[in-house]
Amino acid sequence: MARSPGAKHNCPLFSRVINWSMCYEVQEVRDDNMDMELFPEPFDVKVADKICEKCRWHYVSKNE
Repeated sequence: MARSPGAKHNCPLFSRVINWSMCYEVQEVRDDNMDMELFPEPFDVKVADKICEKCRWHYVSKNE
C-alpha cells in the first residue's frame, strides 16, 4: 500500500513532523533530480544521506 502525500512523520533530519511530500522532495534533492535552491529549507545532503537511509520513510511501501 502506497503512502498518502499528506501522511505525517517525525523526521529525524528536521527534528519535527513533516508530510511525506516533503520527505519525497528531500529524496529528489539527494538524487540530484531537484535543485537545493527550490527546497524551502536548507539541509546538508551528506547528513540527509545517512539519516534517510536509516529512517527509510521516503520509500512508498515498506517492501522497498
